[in-house]
Amino acid sequence: MIVLHPVLEVLASDDFTLWPVAESAPYGFLPLNGALGAAEVGTAVMRIADCNDIDPGTDDARPPRPADPLLGFLHGLLTLDDLFVSGGLRITDTATGTTFLPGCCTGLEERSDWLHVLDGTGSASFGHDPSPLAERHGDTVRLTVDAEREDAP
Repeated sequence: MIVLHPVLEVLASDDFTLWPVAESAPYGFLPLNGALGAAEVGTAVMRIADCNDIDPGTDDARPPRPADPLLGFLHGLLTLDDLFVSGGLRITDTATGTTFLPGCCTGLEERSDWLHVLDGTGSASFGHDPSPLAERHGDTVRLTVDAEREDAP
């Protein structure tokens, strides 16, 4: 069976003190679903805010970052029009145990790339290191864990 989960890439949260968060290993993936506990929701919000913790530029219409630590940390999350959400879609083939993970430099907001795969107009890249790729061949969608390796599952 093929199982697909949206996942958020999480980093170690040892130094974070603005609200309760779950312990997490660096560069792990938090599956996003309705069963998250309060600390896991806190981790998700922390990570999304952290991914968008960008100071306004000189040509930016956004207000300046507030001095308050909480408001300052949430500034990008609350003022950016397009948010980056580090992570993507994790796909597991339960029959073979092969897992297709998003690579770095990709985000959950890129999930619409799947439309190009499903309608047959293109492929979807999911970052690099490794370089996961989804592409359609006739009625089959081929998921390659690392497109840069010839022997990749």
